[in-house]
Amino acid sequence: MATTTADPVAQISALPLSSPQHWLFRMLPLRHVVPVLLVANAIALIAIASGAPIYAAAVGGALIVPIALVPFRGTCLAAFIADEFAFRWHGLRHRSTGDNHAPFDVPVPGGGSYGMRWDGERLITMLRIDAAPHTVTLLSPSGLNTGDMVPLPEIARCLDQFDIELASIDVISTGARTSDAGPVARIYEQILGPLPAVAHRTAWVVLRLDPLANAPAVDRRGGGSTGTLRSAIVATQRVANRLAAHDLTVSVLSAAEITAAVHQLTHNADLTQLTETPHGVEYNGIHFVTYRMTPEALGPRGLAEVWATPSLSTTVTLRLRRATGAPAHQPRTGPATISVSASVRFDARDEPPRISVPGLLPISGKQRRALLDQLPISSRGPGLPSEDYLGTPDSLSDLLTPVIGCGQVIGADSSGQGVALPLVGQYVRRVEIVGELLIAKQVILRAIALGATVVVHTNRHEAWRSMVDRVGAPHALSLASWSAGSQQASSYRSATVVLFDGIPPTMHHSDATVMVLRATRGDDTFNPDVVLVEDPQTASLVTVHTADDTTTVHMVATPDEMRYLYTEIAAA
Repeated sequence: MATTTADPVAQISALPLSSPQHWLFRMLPLRHVVPVLLVANAIALIAIASGAPIYAAAVGGALIVPIALVPFRGTCLAAFIADEFAFRWHGLRHRSTGDNHAPFDVPVPGGGSYGMRWDGERLITMLRIDAAPHTVTLLSPSGLNTGDMVPLPEIARCLDQFDIELASIDVISTGARTSDAGPVARIYEQILGPLPAVAHRTAWVVLRLDPLANAPAVDRRGGGSTGTLRSAIVATQRVANRLAAHDLTVSVLSAAEITAAVHQLTHNADLTQLTETPHGVEYNGIHFVTYRMTPEALGPRGLAEVWATPSLSTTVTLRLRRATGAPAHQPRTGPATISVSASVRFDARDEPPRISVPGLLPISGKQRRALLDQLPISSRGPGLPSEDYLGTPDSLSDLLTPVIGCGQVIGADSSGQGVALPLVGQYVRRVEIVGELLIAKQVILRAIALGATVVVHTNRHEAWRSMVDRVGAPHALSLASWSAGSQQASSYRSATVVLFDGIPPTMHHSDATVMVLRATRGDDTFNPDVVLVEDPQTASLVTVHTADDTTTVHMVATPDEMRYLYTEIAAA
């Protein structure tokens, strides 16, 4: 199982991430203080030239300083004016910041190809990290407990690779708590509350290579464009091998997959048609709002609050670079060797999301630039000024970045922690539910909230009819005629979940997850990946069996959820 837990020595001596700026300059940035002092001085001089007493001019000028610099509701007047000016000025000068370099494929020895893309003078390659879920995820408002984490310290050490030095490495984690499934998703969001339950998650690693900064390495590999491409391939393979050593599945993206990743990150937005406001970006009814992250937001509790924020999707981007003046070979401890900048983007439909997470700083006036800066693309226009924090690779051990989503929240354990587990997807093909109909209905309803398309094969249609009618979305939940083979075949082609209630499961050739509801454990050859067994003496007390673990949870439904579930239970 992959983990980012550092050894005890590293944990004791690792430097925490820290800002290179003095705390006073973080509270009162010189870019705000100097203009305010100049304005105050100018007002005082104008008052004196107009015949005002010197003491009155001095008092008037002095009053300008607190009025402009004292924060009110998280910002000060000077910052507000500066942000408005930056937004207007940037909009006038940089009306087009679209992508101008398409990705391309480069064949690699042994077959296959690596997708690449130019970002100015730097060459981009991209990796996707994946892992099979080994066990349940335990959730609490202060964090989560799961083994599959992106090994950030190891990735940071990949900045320097023998004869190759990467300009930067981006670790992008994007996820969604629910699908865009209307009322059912909203009910599930209420159930989640403050839990950082990200059902679906994708993790990418973006590498940027500057050929000019690696001229000797490029020359040793043929020089020119050939040497540049070979150097990028070697650097990418080295990073992939180090990640694979942590029992992670790593894929190098092709050109088409890089394009698909950009579309996933932007909800298929046309990047040349974005509408920018001082505090966000909008396209086709979807609002993108980006914030800088301070170390307060990067700790376990801070990240938990970020991922617990309701949104259409949330994207956290960590950019790792070598610290200015750092030695070529990074020590495990000692002086800071890497710089880290972090940002988070919340996407929401219809209106900008309301965010109240400590440690997040707004990026007013530069939201378009912030959106593009997170993407693995080439774009025109100036780079986004970054707020870097210094540390060593082991300083990243507490920046918990899960590789995959936690799946569906099933219930809570005896300590009150939420228990989540993927019940649908490529790693879970068979699920057995042993218990009452209510348990199966609850599992199905929450699967729909996460985007599943469910077809139910049952010999008690009336027990399911009210739930199907209340969901009111045949593409999400429908009943099949268990005796009509042709209808079954049609259902399988579109379903991601096929539930058999009171009917033996039939073989099929789709990628759907098959669930079976039974009153007692079956003795056939179904071979489930996950088994949910309800306690016959205690309703809604369920034992979850996986290949690696057994957990007992209490399944609790809210009143809104029960309106979908309970109508026909008594009759069943």
